Amino acid sequence: MEGPTMPRFSLVLALILASALPAAAFDAADRNAVTQEVAGFEKAVEKKDYAVFFDTVPPKMMQVIADQAGMPIEALEAAMSKQITEAMATVKMDSFKMDTAAMETGETSSGRAYAKIPTESVMEAPNVGKIRATNTTLALKDGEEWYLVRIDSPAQLAVLRKVYPDFEGITFPSGTMEAVN
Repeated sequence: MEGPTMPRFSLVLALILASALPAAAFDAADRNAVTQEVAGFEKAVEKKDYAVFFDTVPPKMMQVIADQAGMPIEALEAAMSKQITEAMATVKMDSFKMDTAAMETGETSSGRAYAKIPTESVMEAPNVGKIRATNTTLALKDGEEWYLVRIDSPAQLAVLRKVYPDFEGITFPSGTMEAVN
């Protein structure tokens, strides 16, 4: 295999090997996209624009939740929006932070890129006082889009795994709530 066929053979072999390698699970472009998504989300929460919740949850998950509730997505979003607005009307949000510097990135069994982002809220509510809630926000890629899903209850995790079974076996820290002086 001397002569001109050797370089061609090497090039073909290199292309085959390169195409067999998995894509980077979470690269710089993904980190940038997630960071931008988080920044927009944080800004919306700061402005009490809670419609952002519906924009960042994957449509497939919203459909499952709507199906479980026995209503169309539009009706579910309207009902949830009303509940969120009423619940947050008397709450003072002292701080809300999604710590992208501390996010853990990975790849599911199907090759889906994701990031687990530590999230902390400090808020004050009448008759409750000041509380700190810590949980995890999951950034997941579906197709070319990045979505944010708060994971702090078994019900949320069940919906996630129903829609995205490739998250089976991936663990998430338990959320906590504590009084703050």
